[in-house]
Amino acid sequence: MLKRLKVLFFKVLQEEAEPVLRLLKDYGYNPGPMYSGSIKEFSDLLNNDLCTAILANDRSDLSELSEVLQLLKKKRLHIPVFVISDSIGDKAEKLIDEGISDFVKKDDILRLPAIINRELRSIKEREKLRKDLKTLKTSEGHFRKLVESSPDILFIYSLKPEKGFRYVSPSVEKILGYPGGYFIKNDGAIYEVVHPDDQKAFEKVTMQKIDFKNPIEVRLVSKKGRVVWYEAMITPVYDRHGRLLLINGIMRDINKKKREEERLTYLSFHDSLTEVYNRAYYMEEVKRLDTFRQLPLSVIIADVNGLKLVNDAFGHDEGDRLLKSCTEVLKKCCRADDIVARFGGDEFTMLLPRTGEKDVSILFKRIKKFSANTMGNKIPLSVSIGKATKTNPDQDFKGVIKKAEDDMYKNKLVESKSIITSIISYLERTLFEKSIRTKKHFKILWQIISDIGRKLKLSDDKMDDLRLLAAVHDIGKVALLDNILHKKESLTGSEWQMIKKHPEIGYRIAMSSNQLSSIAEYILSVHERWDGKGYPRGLRGKKIPLPARIISLADSYVIMREGRPYKKAKTKKEAIEEIRRCRGTQFDSSLVDILLGVVGSKN
Repeated sequence: MLKRLKVLFFKVLQEEAEPVLRLLKDYGYNPGPMYSGSIKEFSDLLNNDLCTAILANDRSDLSELSEVLQLLKKKRLHIPVFVISDSIGDKAEKLIDEGISDFVKKDDILRLPAIINRELRSIKEREKLRKDLKTLKTSEGHFRKLVESSPDILFIYSLKPEKGFRYVSPSVEKILGYPGGYFIKNDGAIYEVVHPDDQKAFEKVTMQKIDFKNPIEVRLVSKKGRVVWYEAMITPVYDRHGRLLLINGIMRDINKKKREEERLTYLSFHDSLTEVYNRAYYMEEVKRLDTFRQLPLSVIIADVNGLKLVNDAFGHDEGDRLLKSCTEVLKKCCRADDIVARFGGDEFTMLLPRTGEKDVSILFKRIKKFSANTMGNKIPLSVSIGKATKTNPDQDFKGVIKKAEDDMYKNKLVESKSIITSIISYLERTLFEKSIRTKKHFKILWQIISDIGRKLKLSDDKMDDLRLLAAVHDIGKVALLDNILHKKESLTGSEWQMIKKHPEIGYRIAMSSNQLSSIAEYILSVHERWDGKGYPRGLRGKKIPLPARIISLADSYVIMREGRPYKKAKTKKEAIEEIRRCRGTQFDSSLVDILLGVVGSKN
């Protein structure tokens, strides 16, 4: 199949063009000829029907051919122009400069098809090259934008013939505060931005003393002194003799990764709650410090009192606050070289190098003093402490630790009764301070309960239990929020659910105390109802302990008379009517009769 070729003959007569057309057909072209005898006709043909090649003869003068070439440039057309001439004169050089593709002598016309073919192929290759260059330029623009907006630092560092940066991406200015050109002009700039402790790592790169397959981690220091961890991926470039010429690098911010690694390392040696050292670190320090140079080597073991009570009564969040309070006391009392560690749930230990028995005793008293003046949140901090000292290199330090533990447990045993009593007394005071139960309320309540107890002929022991129960039956409410206890509007459903938890909290508090454990069951049962619709267990009738039934009835009457933030006080008559209405449902009927007899005789 012949290749199509549109040939525009400029100032070439048709009879002169026929031999050229035959030549082109013989060469494999299917020429479609067009003819123009003037610049205007030439221009019109270019506008209406693009051609593949232009042939002119030496009949055209220099200015006309120049105009032809100018039109092509103006229209941005890459069409080869060939001049057929008897001879190549002086004008040839100028026309070639202006853009004529070639001159062909008439006696050498047989070469014309090959010359046209060569030029068309050359134009096609140049067009492809132009497109490739345009694509490359576009790609370079995209790449440049990508590099400039990248959070990574890209660089090229040369080692031969001279050491120094050839390129540093613009991102370095945003990250470190130095423009990229600063590194290219300043050979020593690298030592300004690489952390002193990591400069050897960079030198290993330039000396080829590292495995280029693995990234290196270095700290970079910004102009303002900020230290940032970066990971550098290095690509080496060698000459034909295997010598390192330059390195291409991409540095990526790994600050977040390093912080996470540091956090994990920190947690492997620290207690996550209190942030003092953990047991594993403590045991390693014992090995390190158990030497002759550190003698005398002392140890203090401290145990937080009442932690179980706090956890049971107020929840583990409150227990955590108590442990943190103990931590602060121990840290405040120790020296810089001392080791404070959390050894177990409620147990802490202090390792004290070069500390004799006299200094340990002073520290012992200081811890006691500070802890006595420290609050957890709900209860005051109380700590039982034991101490021991290694003075002889031949002593087994495990035995010294055991002696400190025994000392701590002995002190805890002696102090335990007074500790719990102190905590319970504190909770009772808190109960009055919160105005959940005023002293006036307790006085009136106790008078009514005493009269009921005498009517029932209760023993002295039962009366003692009743008196104690009257004082602390709502002790669980110390764990509730003040805004609920003192709310003037009616409580919401969720607030009532919180209120209903206080008997169980009170029960757990009482069970932690030998002083209150005998009435723990009564505290749990005070809010049960005779008809089984009370809380927390829904006990019915006589399954509710008698002391709890008495307190429930008497306390309800006193509350009606006094009122509550969300409910106004009732008159004596209204309170009696309400008690009568609730007999056999909320209250034990037999106790209601006794109560009415007791309060009816009082003003």
